[in-house]
Amino acid sequence: MKFAFSFQKVLDVKEKEQEMAKQEYGSTKLRQLELAEQIEGLELVKENVFKQYNDIDRKTVKEILELQLEIDHISHRMKMLEDQSHQIHQEVEQKHQVLIQKNQETKMWNQWKTKSMEAFQKQLDRSEQAMLDEMAVIRYTRRT
Repeated sequence: MKFAFSFQKVLDVKEKEQEMAKQEYGSTKLRQLELAEQIEGLELVKENVFKQYNDIDRKTVKEILELQLEIDHISHRMKMLEDQSHQIHQEVEQKHQVLIQKNQETKMWNQWKTKSMEAFQKQLDRSEQAMLDEMAVIRYTRRT
């Protein structure tokens, strides 16, 4: 007799949901890291522009104004990237909570399957023992 978990399809669905939640969390986390790299790169560009701006001794007014515009543009882009970073951080937190929930659900179903299998095995052992006891009684009664 083979064990068959009666809710195996539900467990399969829960495991699939868990896997999807892991993938969504991973892709969101990856986007967060990419955005952090973009911000770091933009900060390096901004530092270089500030270095050029600080080297005013040999610059014309036009070059200074262009550098100021570039600094403003970079600051605006950094602000936008920081806003995106904040949004992605919230999304990462949400996906993480979903992942935790899916992990708990899957664990609960797996525990239920394990307990069901243990109960099945105990029942199988009991029936086997009953059959062996009956065989022993039959042998004993035939000898006497």
